[in-house]
Amino acid sequence: MQFSSIPGQIKVKQKLIMASDNGRIPHACLFSGPEGNGALTLALALISYMLCQNKTENDSCGECSSCSKTGSFIHPDVHFSYPFIAGDSSRISDTFLSEWRSALKEMPFLTYTDWMDTIKGKDDQNKQGNITAEECRNILKKLSLRAFEGGKKFMVLWLPEYLGQAGNILLKVLEEPSENTHFFIVTEKPDKVLNTIISRTQIFPVPQFKTFDVHDYLLENFQCSSEDAELHSFLSEGNLSLAIKALNEGDSGNTEELRNWMMFCYTGNMIKINEWVNTMSSLGRERIKNFLRKSLYTFNECLHLRLIEGYKPKVPSGNQKFVSDFSKLLTEPKLEEIYKAINDTIYHIDRNANPRISLTNVSLTIRRTLMSKTEAV
Repeated sequence: MQFSSIPGQIKVKQKLIMASDNGRIPHACLFSGPEGNGALTLALALISYMLCQNKTENDSCGECSSCSKTGSFIHPDVHFSYPFIAGDSSRISDTFLSEWRSALKEMPFLTYTDWMDTIKGKDDQNKQGNITAEECRNILKKLSLRAFEGGKKFMVLWLPEYLGQAGNILLKVLEEPSENTHFFIVTEKPDKVLNTIISRTQIFPVPQFKTFDVHDYLLENFQCSSEDAELHSFLSEGNLSLAIKALNEGDSGNTEELRNWMMFCYTGNMIKINEWVNTMSSLGRERIKNFLRKSLYTFNECLHLRLIEGYKPKVPSGNQKFVSDFSKLLTEPKLEEIYKAINDTIYHIDRNANPRISLTNVSLTIRRTLMSKTEAV
């Protein structure tokens, strides 16, 4: 991984390169920012830069033996820890190391949902990943070894928000690591990380990508039109992972799913609502939440269409007619009620509420809202 392969984030890159050149990279760094901001790739690019044998002024060379290993995620002195589905045969993250390397090669801007989709079996769809106490003890074991190539060694801990209280096992090594050991921690939700861990790190805030950076990256790396790049860079709101996924998959599936759901709610067809809930709840929590978040955006565009004269909804072409037609059935108060109901459902599912019950409840709430006599304010 090289800095040049990451769009934008100029100030963060300069700060990291300068700190590395001056020998001032702390032993424990926390890369913090929202999903899809490239924090993990920045941490990996910094490791490549620090281990590179022929680094340039602003990047690793990408060609030396060390760069070849770090680029393939097989460097013996670079270790990884990440959330996984624990089971009788999977007590540590190394069980999924092969899948991890493949996922990073295929999706450098990896998200938690992407990763869970990669490793979940058919019986794991409603399980959430975590980082176990046994995994923490395995981290200590790895860091107790000498560097294989005689230099620095690194531990990349991705998403410590899935550590829980097990993270206390790592406090001593974070505070007093062995010589030439660096702990790079990457989080999307710092408010869910143990304060005792955060207090032992130097924080490197990583902002969301700029819309034009996402636009340029899509144009340069994918066969897409300028119009598609502009649309998906806007819809992603700086989340590069989301923009790439939307560009690759298109939006037709999500549009059709939302259209069907709203039709079932509007007509009050409980058989179809129940079938829809059963199908959706089988997808797993993360995919349910992603669908609901996209639905929120669509309803937000419906509201803009109602309030702003001549407004053109910023949605994929397949969604234009649905947004236009559906917005005519809604008033501003109804949109507000639906938005709140869906947002509350995301909150509950994120906190392990039963997906089937939650989706049934929100469907009935939307049905009542659509049929209410609430007028526009």
